[in-house]
Amino acid sequence: MDSKKNIIEDLYKSTFIVFLMSMLSMAIGNVIDGIIIGNMLGADAMAAFGFTAPYRKFSVIFPSIIALGMQILCSQNLGKGKLNEANGVFSLALSAAISLAVFFIVVTFIFPAQIANILGAEESLGVIRAEAIDYMQAFSLGLPTVAAVALLTPIMQLDSDKKRAVTAVTILSVTNVLGDLICVTYFSGTMWGIGIATTVSYYLATGYLILHFFKPTANFKFNPAFMQFSKLKEMLLIGSPSALGRGASMLQIGFLNYVALSVGGGAGVAAVAIFNNIFLMIYSIPKALSLAVQMISGILFGEEDKKSISRLAKIAIKYATVITLTIAGILILAAPLIANAYLSEENPAVFEMVVDSIKCIAFSLTLIAFSEMLNYFYQACGKFKIVNVMAVAGNILFIVPFVWILTPYFEMTGIWAGFFLSKLAFLLAIVFGVWYYYKKITFNPEDMLILPKDFGSPNNPQMNMTVTFKDDDLSISEVVEVFLEKNNISRKKTMYASICVEELVMNILEHGFNDGKKHSIDIRVLIKGDKVTLRIRDDCRPFNPKKWQEIYNSEDPTAHIGIKLVAKMAKSIQYINVMNLNYLTIKI
Repeated sequence: MDSKKNIIEDLYKSTFIVFLMSMLSMAIGNVIDGIIIGNMLGADAMAAFGFTAPYRKFSVIFPSIIALGMQILCSQNLGKGKLNEANGVFSLALSAAISLAVFFIVVTFIFPAQIANILGAEESLGVIRAEAIDYMQAFSLGLPTVAAVALLTPIMQLDSDKKRAVTAVTILSVTNVLGDLICVTYFSGTMWGIGIATTVSYYLATGYLILHFFKPTANFKFNPAFMQFSKLKEMLLIGSPSALGRGASMLQIGFLNYVALSVGGGAGVAAVAIFNNIFLMIYSIPKALSLAVQMISGILFGEEDKKSISRLAKIAIKYATVITLTIAGILILAAPLIANAYLSEENPAVFEMVVDSIKCIAFSLTLIAFSEMLNYFYQACGKFKIVNVMAVAGNILFIVPFVWILTPYFEMTGIWAGFFLSKLAFLLAIVFGVWYYYKKITFNPEDMLILPKDFGSPNNPQMNMTVTFKDDDLSISEVVEVFLEKNNISRKKTMYASICVEELVMNILEHGFNDGKKHSIDIRVLIKGDKVTLRIRDDCRPFNPKKWQEIYNSEDPTAHIGIKLVAKMAKSIQYINVMNLNYLTIKI
């Protein structure tokens, strides 16, 4: 039986869903703004919205870097049982991201004309330039909360409060819709008002997320005492590929706007703006699939659990294939309806451009998902050189030559075709790179991950098994005992380890398997020299044997004797509840 199947797959599904909802929180605001702007404020406003796209991307580069670095470091620390270190990383990340967001607001209001010129919204564009500045400034007021949402969402995942993240997304989306409708209905509809509606929605969502930290069961707390400023450099290093990726993406948008203006005029720029608007929402799917891989693999890296990582890769490929192909089919069929949400068919030129661009997204979606999952996995395991190259190549190096070659012959269609071909070429480049690394042709998911050769303690004996039913535990202690004896562990430690496993698993079965749901317990025994480490992971209700002993430390010597016995035999016991999973690490 695959000991990781139930827990890892269930964890991946739930993590993906929450990340998808959180990604949509940012995308939906943009999409709603785009639809309302395109239908109610006109083509000039839509062009202004398009010109601000690079600004919006640039303004969240630093929060994205910090959020990514924070997430990976927190996951790894939690995998090692280091909660205080994780809290220090979180506190430092939140402080740095919000401070820079405030600075960005000040710059936006002091130098609006200069920023508009950089974006290409020059004075000759008249009302388009003015509306671009209005929206940009209104949007900037919400940047501290945009940063907060980016950082707090993964913390909700790690701190077993996924529902709060989903509810926050709902608050953000609903209030943004209401704000936009109020703006266009009662206040004559201005780009400033549309931007303010988005800003308000982010503040409300952030306020709801902050309530999590008042829960007594919250592991994460904002605590400056645990902050180590040296970790900021580490977070920036880990997240730097995200900066390159977003910077390259910003350049890509500017490049596409330039080409679209030359071959399609103002209509072409509007079509690219709508394309980017739709793509941002659809891209939430492959990015959520990838972020789920990254977060879970970060914890598994902290444990050096190679078998679970390999299983995670296979699960992710399965879900990415099914989900992206399904969404692609829906996009192809619904392309005219989606385009119609932005534009009336009375403008047939732009309408057809947008329909073609949506089909381009559909054909590219699966390719993007596979590339992004590898990208985020490499980032989680510290392959920064590879990820930095991928960040630039995926957004600039491949698409520029394709678009330059195709647009003179196919005009706007050349942009969409170039986008698809760049994604295909990028994925093929990754595959060929893996083949070159191994000096062979391979499609093994584990090979694609390029795990370090010494990863997973290959020179140290280890045993993995699972418990799924209450009567499965009968032979666990015997299996552990035989394994340790074969590896020349002393009789005393062998006896201690087998007793600890039996007592802890029995307690988990007694208190966790009585809710009528299916559960699994993963057990890992690792030998390093003469040291024995037991790792028990389960998806039952939280259970902490150390606190159990403290709370129920009865004067009766026979009370809770099993828990007392384990505490006496073990050198150390570490417990933490991460992503709704219980992690017990016992050193004998």
